[in-house]
Amino acid sequence: MRFADEVHSTLKSHLKYIGFAVLTGICVYFSLMSNNLVNNLDGIWHSSNFIAGNWEISLGRGLQRYADRARFGLVTSAWNSIIVFILIGTADSLIIARFRLRDTLFSYLLVFATISNPIVCESLSYCYMSVNFGLAYFFSVLSFMLISGNAETKKKILFTCLLSSLAFGISMAFYQAYICVYAVLCIYLILVILKKEKALLKAAQKSILCIVIFMGGGIVYYTITQLLLWRAGTEMAAYRGANNIGIIEIIKNIPMGIITAYKESWNYFWVDRLNAKMEFSNIVIILTYVTIVIFTIMSLYDLFKTSKKHMAFSAAIVIFLPVAASVICVVAVGNLISGLMAMGILMSVLMFYTFVDDRKCMKLIMNCVLIIISWYLVSAVINDQIALKEGIKATERITEDILTQAASSGLLENVDSVAFIGRAAENPLFYKSTAYEMANEYAQFGRWSTDARNNRVTWNGITEIFCGISLPFCGDDTYLNIIQSNRIKDMPIYPQNGYMAIIDNVLVVKISDLY
Repeated sequence: MRFADEVHSTLKSHLKYIGFAVLTGICVYFSLMSNNLVNNLDGIWHSSNFIAGNWEISLGRGLQRYADRARFGLVTSAWNSIIVFILIGTADSLIIARFRLRDTLFSYLLVFATISNPIVCESLSYCYMSVNFGLAYFFSVLSFMLISGNAETKKKILFTCLLSSLAFGISMAFYQAYICVYAVLCIYLILVILKKEKALLKAAQKSILCIVIFMGGGIVYYTITQLLLWRAGTEMAAYRGANNIGIIEIIKNIPMGIITAYKESWNYFWVDRLNAKMEFSNIVIILTYVTIVIFTIMSLYDLFKTSKKHMAFSAAIVIFLPVAASVICVVAVGNLISGLMAMGILMSVLMFYTFVDDRKCMKLIMNCVLIIISWYLVSAVINDQIALKEGIKATERITEDILTQAASSGLLENVDSVAFIGRAAENPLFYKSTAYEMANEYAQFGRWSTDARNNRVTWNGITEIFCGISLPFCGDDTYLNIIQSNRIKDMPIYPQNGYMAIIDNVLVVKISDLY
């Protein structure tokens, strides 16, 4: 009975945070879910059905195919988003339990901030693969949880190491960038051991164990990837240097990778302002930065008074924190941190609470700062959703008007294919509000890549998903020949007379001069 009561109590405590995560997600992302908002980077390319194929396998994300199959390939913003909220809430609940933070204000702030931030918003705007991002986060946290406890025997240690390595490899096989979350959590675990348990030997052993799991997880990931590549009969793609990642390349890249990691952590925190380009955002960043620096100095000084060794080891760990937050830059040669890859940096800010002293004053101040950060992040997310909605609406109106005019003029009946030249956001009729201009790149719908393929597949997605019309878009070679011709240069843009013309039996529609 006692065991059953403990299990019931544990489940109840976890369900509380999972429920809070789902409720938070639904409230914050109601506009995105109800309007099926997607980005134009490639969120618009896949509408109601998608199952990852050989391309994802060639990028080292082979398990995405099986996660998609488990959902029968369904792509729907509401359902996929709720699954993501459950995964993030479960992972956060595990973190809360490990750091003994249950029923504190911080525990709810952690869940709120990890749900309500531009990283998750951008993930959800890639509706067709948002669940895979959620799974990567969950398995990264699970890998940390498995080795964060105190195993009593060598057999248990070995078993937990194997399970942790497996979870780490699975996380990477969904999306590699969430290894930064694992690294940050390990850093804070070691800092907590040093600060609160005053156990230098235990901290050193745990550090070695974390590195072993990192390497073991890499081996598991490599094995999974090679098996899936062999099964699919394909090779690693050259896209963003995926085919250049190997043990020798990683070792060679370590010095430059560490420098890049410091730069990217600094840029994301200070220059990009946690991907929340709101008015007065510098005030929030400065407040956070000053608080963290002052509290770090105070905590290290307290350690110095008790043990210089503990202080020295803690200082080294703190200095290494930005590298852990951007460790993907060390592993992936030449990689830079993008919005989707920045969860480790956000966690390094949020989890700083665990390093704060037990003094009530410091906890109170840190909670206040985290409340401000949470409000700052959720405001950015709301702003991005406004921008997505406005950008989609403006693009849809322009496209529908063009299709109406083309159909009424009978132009669609006399051509073999269609070519839309330029991106919608550069057209003077495209409305850009203050929210749109302040939004992150992924949320500025209408500003997609102008290369032949991206332009074609994006316009194809717009006409099919927003307008419900299937058009025969011309091939990339034909498109390139058209935009290089003198005739297209002399054409006016929509809605001026002559913005549509038939060139080589292709109906050419010029949206803007940027193409």
